Amino acid sequence: MSAAIHTPDAVPITVKRIVYSLYSLLFLCVNMFLWILPATFLYFHLGQTTEKKRLRLHRFICWASDFVIHRVPGTTFTRVNSTGETFEKPALILSNHQSHLDLMCLLSLTPKLVVLTNDWVHRNPIYGLLIRYAEFYTVSDGLETNLERLADLVRRGYSIVVFPEGTRSPDCRIQRFHRGAFYLAEKLQLDLLPVFLHGIGHVLPKNDFMLREGALYTEIGTRIPCHDPRYGVDFKTRTSNLRKYYISHYAEICAEREGADYYAWYVYQKYRAQGRKIGRACRRTLQKQGNFRTVIDQAPVVPCIRIDHSSTGEFALLYALVHPQTEVYALEPDPKRLAIARRALTLPTNLHLSADDHGIPLPDIHYRLKEDGTPIRLPQPNRSNRSIV
Repeated sequence: MSAAIHTPDAVPITVKRIVYSLYSLLFLCVNMFLWILPATFLYFHLGQTTEKKRLRLHRFICWASDFVIHRVPGTTFTRVNSTGETFEKPALILSNHQSHLDLMCLLSLTPKLVVLTNDWVHRNPIYGLLIRYAEFYTVSDGLETNLERLADLVRRGYSIVVFPEGTRSPDCRIQRFHRGAFYLAEKLQLDLLPVFLHGIGHVLPKNDFMLREGALYTEIGTRIPCHDPRYGVDFKTRTSNLRKYYISHYAEICAEREGADYYAWYVYQKYRAQGRKIGRACRRTLQKQGNFRTVIDQAPVVPCIRIDHSSTGEFALLYALVHPQTEVYALEPDPKRLAIARRALTLPTNLHLSADDHGIPLPDIHYRLKEDGTPIRLPQPNRSNRSIV
């Protein structure tokens, strides 16, 4: 995922975003404070606390999480379980961490699941009481302190969710893995079960507090038996090798899902912020050209491209977002169009605007936009003469 879209000012604040965010927050708070928290408190204080009671609570959490994650305003949700995982056998579930919405994606997988959380989650006034009754423990207590508690949960058939990154990623890239999760799996003799989250950090980034439109995606990976030597025989080696596996597979997910259609909403928002007329023109261009998906999604990975007569820059911005590893040079001699493009294209960093070709390297692919906005590919430049002016 392009890192350019995760800053708070990357997407303008709109009435729709405000309504979506307020509706979601009110829905959560009203339901939690009016009936869920009081009902949970009474449920566990009337009569004895039994295993059946706790399991009913977990089933409710699973159902509620699944209900909510399928109804986040302005989003779609997809869950892929190509391996047919049933969660009948306890495992240590490893997940990348992108957003506050991650927990709902994971808690919707199965009722027999607990999560190791941070202190602030445990103390959260909205759902802290609920997760404490559900026997979610904090990582700050130390793994040794929680080891016997977690072993008891495993004996009762519960899987344990751990975010090996420790905290949410600000740009959705896979961060450094901590060894604690793999130490825990070794001590409890648990299989490792990777789960991959995508798009959740786009809809609600770490450094933003308002919802965006987008596509939420959860993929359940292949279970790794506890004695499987493919990723190493000790927790230190497994930490390193599993992170490499996560980086590799997450890149495959990004390459598959982050096409022109994925970023079209973001591009429209950048132009919409300049006024209704420019926003409408951007929307017409994207609709007419089918989000340029035929050209952009099928383009090979190259270091550098050039776009002549790039107009107001919709094609250039989409290309730069879908191909963050490519330096995109967009040339537009018309000062009015260039001014619109400059205001819209403050991000990403791999996109360069210019009125002429001074200082632009010889590109790997050369495009030119026709008057109707259609991109055409020009003949391949002579690579033997490549140089930077």
